[in-house]
Amino acid sequence: MSSDAYLLGIDYGTESCRVAIFDLGGRPVTFAATPYVTKYPRTGWAEQSPTDWWAALQASCARALANAGIPASAIVGISYDATTMTVVPMDAQGQELRDAIMWMDVRATQQAARAQSSDSVARLYNGAGTAPATAEWFPFKAAWLKENEPEIYNKAAHLVDAPDWLTYKLTGEWTVNINSAAHRMYYNRDHGGWPVDFYEHIGCGDVFSKVPDRVLDLGTPVGGLSVIAAQLLGLRPGIPVAQGSA
Repeated sequence: MSSDAYLLGIDYGTESCRVAIFDLGGRPVTFAATPYVTKYPRTGWAEQSPTDWWAALQASCARALANAGIPASAIVGISYDATTMTVVPMDAQGQELRDAIMWMDVRATQQAARAQSSDSVARLYNGAGTAPATAEWFPFKAAWLKENEPEIYNKAAHLVDAPDWLTYKLTGEWTVNINSAAHRMYYNRDHGGWPVDFYEHIGCGDVFSKVPDRVLDLGTPVGGLSVIAAQLLGLRPGIPVAQGSA
């Protein structure tokens, strides 16, 4: 295939990492997928290894480029999606501290139940304040980590959703995508941002020191593909990366 300009899309699903290459008109050129394993340590728990995610991305990128028959230099833009409310604690050096707690994991049921007694305006996100909060969401998983794995929680310099983990892995930048923030983390851009009172009520008001400051709309340029990521993915450094989400 001729080496014009192409876009690379990454889709982290529950079962596999898919990479697609498109031309600039949005027409698909090729797809490649690499599976990974979900672990179920207990009933209601689900975890995956971010190391497995990254290895799957490397494999899918290599196969997609080979299938398309284009040079890495032809990729001119990257964006992505991933499962949301899949929580990853990371240390100050950007290393994962444990397996990711997956979106369908409901271990934080007790923490989610505390939301019912909160009078925070943030509860309007849950059926105008009448519907129960779900244990799948970020605040409750953060509170669970603080109470049940304090050594992990305290060591975590960053506590991020899976799409924002990938933002960091690709660019070295720490961001929060607005879709995850507004829909499932109770962020309201028009009313002060993060509802600190709500997080304090459920027991993790200190989590904001671990949450990235930059909340970005989808498609916002985040930065260029880092040298390290480019080497590992077989791409050229500096390719523009646009903020992705779920």
